[in-house]
Amino acid sequence: MLRLIKIVELLIAFACIHSTVFALSVRDVAIYDDRSWSDGGAWYYSIYGIREVLENKGYTWESIDANDVNNNDLGQYYKLIIFPGGWAGGYNEYINGSGYQNIRNFIDQGGAYLGMCAGSFFACDKVFWREGSDEELTPQNTYDYPLNLWNGIGDGVIRDFVYWAEDTYYADHPGTRMTDLKIDTNLMPESDAQMSVLYFGGPVFRPVAGKWGSTEVIARYEMDGYSADECAAMILFPYGSGRVFLSAVHPEVSLYAYTDNRGRRRSWVDYNQYNSFNPTTIQAQNFLGQIIDRLLTPVEEIELAIKKSKLLRFQTVQGTVYQIQSSVDAINWIDYGAPITAERFEHIISIPAEEAVANYRIQIVN
Repeated sequence: MLRLIKIVELLIAFACIHSTVFALSVRDVAIYDDRSWSDGGAWYYSIYGIREVLENKGYTWESIDANDVNNNDLGQYYKLIIFPGGWAGGYNEYINGSGYQNIRNFIDQGGAYLGMCAGSFFACDKVFWREGSDEELTPQNTYDYPLNLWNGIGDGVIRDFVYWAEDTYYADHPGTRMTDLKIDTNLMPESDAQMSVLYFGGPVFRPVAGKWGSTEVIARYEMDGYSADECAAMILFPYGSGRVFLSAVHPEVSLYAYTDNRGRRRSWVDYNQYNSFNPTTIQAQNFLGQIIDRLLTPVEEIELAIKKSKLLRFQTVQGTVYQIQSSVDAINWIDYGAPITAERFEHIISIPAEEAVANYRIQIVN
């Protein structure tokens, strides 16, 4: 009997090892986090930056791992799942066939997926990968990824902009750098037209046979003089009743580099953890917040809101207090709303369509 009890205890212990690490609860967002797993793929700075954005926006979230994905109907718990930056190979290491199907079912039934860098590679049908600075020594590898949310190619690294070396796994690698993005404000009118974000080995998105179909290019690289200039860096497309947003770059994290008094390159990764009002980080995280807002808002509501409103854009200086004013005749002005403190270089407001006939201006409050 004692021997039987011991066997049962061992079986229970073994089952616990392979059971869900995170207790699933109903939340707005699930963040995939497999850092406790050997060879897990999630990058901790990416996770911290995503958490920062979600908390600032007031969204509820929790972490999930491969066991949760492989063994649960995710639609019972979440509206959006986020796969952060890191290593897509680590994601494929532990998520199995059931997990891939659970992700597909979740989106197909109305959920949303956001993949950041590695999370975007993970969602592509095919991945081209290049390491090192010499194409002859380290030729391109091609991988057929099984999740296949987007029937296209994640093509990276952009070797002439940043080559990937053994120590590039650290964000302060000399080749890791910020890059500019150009946002299609026709598709995301609430966003800034340009911003700087962290490039950390992400792809260029290339459609099969050059045909985008229902895929919208939300942002393109601005890399003047490099091969990826004007290429797709962020894409959005429908999947069943849901939506998928893939970002090759990291709006959740910024890299600040400097040279110390000994001429050595130094840098730090910022996800707004110091509350030091770093404008680049704030602008990029605001943009990520707008992306998440889009993914958590039903498409019908977005389309209706656009029809019923007009966006006004004002150039501003961060930290400065302004008052928006309106006028019917452009002579007599009255205050429109309360004074605002600019959080970025451009202030955007949405006004009802019936008020769009008026004139608007923005004035500094003395």
